[in-house]
Amino acid sequence: MQLSKPRLKSKLLRRLFVAASIRRWNDQACPVEFVELDKQAHKMVIAYLLARYEEQERGICIDWEKLIKYFCFEFFARVVLTDIKPPVFHQLQKHHQTELARYVIAELQEELGEYEFFVEMEQYLSTSTVSIEVEILRAAHFYASKWEFDIIYNFNPYMYDMKNIKKIIDDEVEEHYHLSGVQKIVMFQKVRELVTMFGQLRFQKRWSQTPRVPATSVLGHTLIVAISAYLLSLDIKTCKQMRINHFLGGLFHDLPEILTRDIISPIKRNVMGLDDHIKKIEEEAVRSKILSIVPHNIADDIVYFTQNEFSNRYKVECFTKVAKDAKDLMENYNYDEYSPVYGEFLKICDNLSAFLEAKISISHGISSLELSDGAKSIFQKCSSYVVADVDIGSIFRDFE
Repeated sequence: MQLSKPRLKSKLLRRLFVAASIRRWNDQACPVEFVELDKQAHKMVIAYLLARYEEQERGICIDWEKLIKYFCFEFFARVVLTDIKPPVFHQLQKHHQTELARYVIAELQEELGEYEFFVEMEQYLSTSTVSIEVEILRAAHFYASKWEFDIIYNFNPYMYDMKNIKKIIDDEVEEHYHLSGVQKIVMFQKVRELVTMFGQLRFQKRWSQTPRVPATSVLGHTLIVAISAYLLSLDIKTCKQMRINHFLGGLFHDLPEILTRDIISPIKRNVMGLDDHIKKIEEEAVRSKILSIVPHNIADDIVYFTQNEFSNRYKVECFTKVAKDAKDLMENYNYDEYSPVYGEFLKICDNLSAFLEAKISISHGISSLELSDGAKSIFQKCSSYVVADVDIGSIFRDFE
């Protein structure tokens, strides 16, 4: 059987990991280090909340795949334009949007040119698109920046120009008060706390028992999983809703770690019964601290994406069903009406992100027994993985 190679390139994945090294607010006295990858992940989480509130409160129909693609377009462009500070970037966008877009597209041609959305990406970056999805992403962008800056401001409000920067950011957020989700965040402390709860995953570092460069957070990791799962879903020919679910499932699969912290895999594997007990603790914590304060549409998603997050499942009406196996899922339930999730595939994407975290650090000369053993173990499990005649394992082999 002739296998096809995925269009997701190791070069693109390496580029995305550069975002974990791009420091934000590096001209300010920061109590913690803020990096671009974490900001983008937080932005997408906030965008998700805003979109769900628009659906719940105003009955607006959100095109979720469009929201995901537009987010990715903006993120990919930001990683290319790393050296331009945000205020300067926004000024350049007003007068040189087409030229900047042309440069970004040329830079990413090799990594993304094979995807059907590449033409759409060029058009999106070259022109000012007007849609509810764009409004939500802009609101999420400014609120994520405000969340960061409020920490810096409260740390030292007397540094040069702090009050002016705060006013500019607050004014940008105020421009989006017409969105129901922004109103909820501003008016209700519990909703603000939810945004902060997600944001705290920025401060939980992966592989915390070993030095690593770049040191990625749990939240940054989930974004890499989400983007990888979405792009690879295009290759294995999933339905639209499965693609969306894979992105959101990747983004939220580590959400319970807000409440339990990251318990490393060797402990979970080698202490009898511990993994199941941790699951029960996580589910109860999520139920009491998150599900109780969000509307039912967000609560349903969180349950679907965090409980048995790597099982192959689908929905019949509102009931979750587990597929007999991957073949059963892809042959019989790969349709939008079933809202399917290929959990085994999502786990491979989770492993891919972990593998990259280890291998990229090792390539920078920062290694340890934990990193080398972890990378070797993941490679042995995933390097021959094939789904729908697509050689997913080739991505792992490209890093060897």
